[in-house]
This record gives sequence, structure tokens and C-alpha cells, in this order.
Amino acid sequence: MSEKQTENPREAEALAFARQGIEAGADGRHGEAVAYWQAASDHADAHLSGADIDHWINSGLGAALYDAGAYERGIAVSRLALDWCSARGFPLPAITIARSARRLGDHAAAAAYLARARALTGEPKLEIWEEE
Repeated sequence: MSEKQTENPREAEALAFARQGIEAGADGRHGEAVAYWQAASDHADAHLSGADIDHWINSGLGAALYDAGAYERGIAVSRLALDWCSARGFPLPAITIARSARRLGDHAAAAAYLARARALTGEPKLEIWEEE
């Protein structure tokens, strides 16, 4: 993943929190990842509300919440980023919602959001389910 560069100090601070969240999640420290992503989201909400980075951060926070097992909250946060990300061809919120819905037993919603993720990626056979 290429690092996003910015000259905006408020955006740089939000990105620093997000990078820490990515690193913690990659190391399997999911609770810590959520805390960093939440800090990024809080900062973006306070200083960058409505900016592109605000939506991008919400997509990352939603995924981190899924990884931490907070499926309902992951769905709620991912929905905040869904339209913005979908308009740019980014499937992460749709994937997060599909996975979370499946974990919650809502297989119809899971199938609908999987179809959306497949359409966004152009991969009709995209598989997103993890081993249970």
C-alpha cells in the first residue's frame, strides 16, 4: 500500500492514527487497532468532517471493528463510508458489511453486500468469507 502524503497538518495527524491502526491490525492486536482507528475518526470528525479522508477512515474503522468482533458497530460505521467508497470503486465497506451480516446470521444482507463488492471489483467470483 502506498503511503498517502499530505501537506494539511490535521490530515497528517489523522493519517498517523490510521497507520498505527493498520499496523496494530496487521499484528493481530485488534482492540488496539480499533482504538487507533477511532482516534483517527474522532480527529477527522472534529477537523475534517466531510473530507475524503473522513470517509476513508470510516471504511478502515469499520473493518477494524469487524476484526475485533464488533459486527453491529462495524456495519453502522461502514455504512457511513459506503456511498463514498462505492462511487470510487472501493469495496471495503461492502465487504465489511457482508462479512458482519453473515456473522450476525443475516444471510440475505450478506449476499446483497457480497454482490455489491463483486460489482465494485469486477470479480464475479470474489470470495470474502473467512474460515469460521
